[in-house]
Amino acid sequence: MINSKPSLLDRMVLNNVQNEAVKYIEGPELVFAGAGTGKTRVLTAKIAYLIYKGYSPDNIFAATFTNKAAREMRSRVESFLGVPASGLWIGTFHSLCVRILRREACALNYSADFTIYDSKDQLSLVKKILKQYDVDDRTMPPKYLLSIISSYKSSCVTPGEVEQKAMGFRDREIAKLYNAYQKALVQQQAMDFDDLITNTVYMLRENQSILKKYQNLFSYILVDEYQDTNTAQFRLVHLLSKEHKQLFAVGDDDQSIYGWRGAKIDNILSFETHFPQTRIFKLEQNYRSTKEILNFSNAVIAPNVNRAHKKLWTDRKGGDLVVVNRFRDDRQEALAVAEKSKQLLQSMKGSDIAVLFRTNAQSRVFEEAFRKKNVPYVLVGGTGFYERAEIKDCLAYLRLLVNPKDDVGFERIVNVPPRGLGEKARSDLAQTAAQNRLSLLQTVMGGHTDSLGSRCQKGFGQIKEIFTLLGKMVSEGEDPHQILKSILQLSGYMDMLTQQDTEEAQARVENINELLNALASWVQENPGRSLSGFLEEVSLVSDVDNWQARDDAVNLMTMHCAKGLEFKQVFLVGIEDGIIPSRQNVDDDSKIEEERRLFYVGATRAMGRLECSYVDQRRRFGEILPSEPTRFLFDVQKNLYFFKDLTAVFGEISNCRPKIHGQSGFKSPKTGAGYKKQQSDFSALDHFSQETVQFRMGQSVKHKTYGRGRVLGISGAGDDLKLTVLFNDGARRRLMAKFANLET
Repeated sequence: MINSKPSLLDRMVLNNVQNEAVKYIEGPELVFAGAGTGKTRVLTAKIAYLIYKGYSPDNIFAATFTNKAAREMRSRVESFLGVPASGLWIGTFHSLCVRILRREACALNYSADFTIYDSKDQLSLVKKILKQYDVDDRTMPPKYLLSIISSYKSSCVTPGEVEQKAMGFRDREIAKLYNAYQKALVQQQAMDFDDLITNTVYMLRENQSILKKYQNLFSYILVDEYQDTNTAQFRLVHLLSKEHKQLFAVGDDDQSIYGWRGAKIDNILSFETHFPQTRIFKLEQNYRSTKEILNFSNAVIAPNVNRAHKKLWTDRKGGDLVVVNRFRDDRQEALAVAEKSKQLLQSMKGSDIAVLFRTNAQSRVFEEAFRKKNVPYVLVGGTGFYERAEIKDCLAYLRLLVNPKDDVGFERIVNVPPRGLGEKARSDLAQTAAQNRLSLLQTVMGGHTDSLGSRCQKGFGQIKEIFTLLGKMVSEGEDPHQILKSILQLSGYMDMLTQQDTEEAQARVENINELLNALASWVQENPGRSLSGFLEEVSLVSDVDNWQARDDAVNLMTMHCAKGLEFKQVFLVGIEDGIIPSRQNVDDDSKIEEERRLFYVGATRAMGRLECSYVDQRRRFGEILPSEPTRFLFDVQKNLYFFKDLTAVFGEISNCRPKIHGQSGFKSPKTGAGYKKQQSDFSALDHFSQETVQFRMGQSVKHKTYGRGRVLGISGAGDDLKLTVLFNDGARRRLMAKFANLET
């Protein structure tokens, strides 16, 4: 009798290349997966196939870049297999490293219950260190220092190595502050996001027994979005796969858009160098977008030099041409997009529509327009739920129950609600804690505050009483949900909000109630897990993880935030030089390539229809400045898009004929396929005369007196052309181009 039950590979429904990539298990493997080519399907099918071939889920390490992707992959694997894949190590790099660190924390002089600090916690700690070392935060801004520290950590550079390579006073100062920051983290039994990976790398690198343990545990390593890995993530993967060399990496170099936060595109482009005898597969058949969208996107990305050659194709038929809209200004652009979205909501879900922009700052004018047009929207990447002040207050109380050495958490709630503990009281407490080598909460709980004066005693006494009662609840195994309710009652936090009787206070109460609901649901879904488990999960939540698509609301988000998502209708707005590419990146070829990849990512989010738009003038730096279309549009043949000049239309979309102009004379200072003189559909370029065409937004110029500078604004034409230039001395000057004699 013939068995008619379909095999696992048949159930996966893979094309030929996908099928070969899934079945190959002979050594290192790299899959170049273009946008919309089924990357997630191949990765999840690979995991299911490994389990089908006898690999235990406990021995599979699969790293992703979002919790949402990890949940989706686990669900798909179980769907393929028809059984739960319990024991599978699948999650973000950060969450997987946390699992390892909780087990091996003692090797790093940490407790298993260490706290994970978010960006705001880090900022609080750095400010404290700057004050401690009497460093002026105007000469060493806290956020700037944190960005430098983060870049060192993502490259696995220790404070000692920074100090050894210091070339001057500033480098030595940074090394000192970096070292102090790391010591403070250990003292407070806390790690920041970067530490989760770098500390795991250091631990594995310096402890052979632990390294062997995890090399033996993880017999197969899989990495999603490999083009976004940084040095620390690469070293982690290299260490874990070094012996068995069973490594599967999937990604797309054309979608590498996180170089600014440490991602190294060379990790994917030089994969074969790092992992010899690699087998490479290329997925080029796109299942997401129409042929017209792919042709447009392929033309955008083609000029990049630092990429693996591939070209997306599809057998889908019947798509619309990509539309490029020209508007008078940013307000007209926003109103037009809001109006078009309102029309679209009559025939499609809001969750199928996205407005994508380069920076978060661009969202304001669109939010105003959507409100004016009464179009509901969701802003992705705004203030996340777990970043709201009242939520962070509640979490700080909970964190202290798990880790009493968390001084950042203590400083957040010591006088919230108000307990009469002002700056003097907190300073005296910190001094006493330092003398006794205790944390702030340990100092209070140990009764070391008697010498701080009678005015402080009541407030510190209240804190001691609260945490004594809460500590008893924890030791007795009380439900975490009930513990949070007790915190709100004992501290008087909820009373503080209800007594204010304002809309803002009511909104904060509603947020806290939602936190209670979230914790109750978590307890129900994770019976027996401790409070630290909940705190760990919420600390690793990303913007996309927070995103809740709504059928009645249009999505507003940055192009970075949209990576990995797809929508039937995409509005790609503000596609102008100085925005994309960003003016900070116009003089760096490698950064220009990343900006081009970002434009490509935005375009390839579209499934059925893509509309791009630029404006003639935009309010920037408090001024209304002229704009020009992004240089990337000059790499797209005119037959691949439909141009609409809507400058005369106020807030509405019209179906006007494309307005074709003669040769503009525009020539970018860069060279390459798209930067030659050519026929232009972009009438915004008519702002510039033939004689002054060399000036452009973001251009580097030199003045005989003022030195080097960058063009921020251009107005007028011909003999009346005026330039606004930001010079390296920090001064912004308005110059007549005719008399300035600027060198370019």
